[in-house]
Parts: sequence; C-alpha cells; structure tokens
Amino acid sequence: MKELLKKDITLQWRQGFWLVYFIVSIIYVVVLLNIPRETRITVSLIMILSDTTMLGVIFIGALILLEKQQGIIHSLFVTPLSPGQYIWSKTISLSLIALTMSSLIYLPVWNFSAYTLLILLTTVLTAGIFAMLGLGVAAGVESINDYFGTLMGASLLIALPVVPYLLLDYHPAFLVLPYIASLDIMLGILDPLPAWRIVSDLLLLCGWGVLAYRYCRSRVNKYLVFT
Repeated sequence: MKELLKKDITLQWRQGFWLVYFIVSIIYVVVLLNIPRETRITVSLIMILSDTTMLGVIFIGALILLEKQQGIIHSLFVTPLSPGQYIWSKTISLSLIALTMSSLIYLPVWNFSAYTLLILLTTVLTAGIFAMLGLGVAAGVESINDYFGTLMGASLLIALPVVPYLLLDYHPAFLVLPYIASLDIMLGILDPLPAWRIVSDLLLLCGWGVLAYRYCRSRVNKYLVFT
C-alpha cells in the first residue's frame, strides 16, 4: 500500500497534477489579496470547497482512463493488490493535493485557529468522497467524453440543493447531502455553529464516505478487476 501510494503521488507529479493545483492556488491567492477584506473569507470558502474538491474529480477520471489505455490496471490486479488498496491509494493521494492547495489558499488570508483544522479536515473528507465517486464512474466508461457527460449530470444533482439551502437560512434538512454538509461547516467560520451541528455534519460526511467507498469498490470489481 505504501509503495502504491508513493507511485501514485509520483505519477501525479509527473503528469503535472501538482503543478496545475499550485498554479491555480497562486492565482487564487493573488485574487484574494486584491479584493476587499470583508469579502475574502466568503470567496476563499467558495474556492476551497469548489475547486480543491472538484479538480480531484476531474483528475481522477483522466488518471483512470490513462491507466486503462496503457494497460496498467490489468497488470496491477495480477499482483496481490486488492481493490481496496487501489481505491485508497488514489483517494489519499488526490486528497493530499486538495489539502495542500486548500492550505495555500487558506493560510495567507486567515489567521490560523482551531477552526482552520476543521475546515481542512472537511476539505479532505469532501475531496475523498468525490474522488471515490469519480473513480467509480471512471471505472465503467471508456472515453473522457463519457466520463464528463456522466459527471455533469451527477454534479447538477449535487449542486442544485445549494440554492434552497442558502435561501432557507441554512436549513438542517439539506445537510444529508455531502456537499451541503461540507458547505455548512465552511460557513461556520462566518456564523459559528453549535457543537451538535458540527458533529452531525462530520458524521454525515463519514457516512457518505462509506457509501462512496462501497459504490467505488463495486464498480472497480465489476469493470476493472473481473474483466
């Protein structure tokens, strides 16, 4: 597992994933430092939650399709490598990039606090969930167009509830969705949340992580291992 994770990080570095994230982070920091201070927190939250998590979905699709085309996946599963190890290696490596990017965006704008750790934890959990969902989708498609077509429909279903959640004063009924639970924690820096709500948000994210892993594992077994 350790060696596989090291290889995934090295591959992502060589493919330019880290460079893209770094360039995007620098652009975001420049933008943040040139907008009014009172709006920086809100804008940076949007940047962290949207791009640091969703870029991972885009990259994992490209990564899986690349491995399919090069025949890497078939050679991997000839070894004792388990589907779980494969999934966790991809998820952890991409979540690490998201964590690094979030830190670059976050730290120059805000002072470090205990809530900083909570936001970074939320970023990792959200990035991990979407990476596993993206891996599951990519496992069953053969082209980048098919991947983005499926992803676009799924993204609309995930993002649409954000509108009523914001219009209805952050109503708890919407927290069952992973993106809303993450957004709820992020917005807690502007309007402090009670402890029960933070705990429920984290539990919901962990629950969605379990569901995402099971979905991803079933897709990997069906389309990558037993084909």
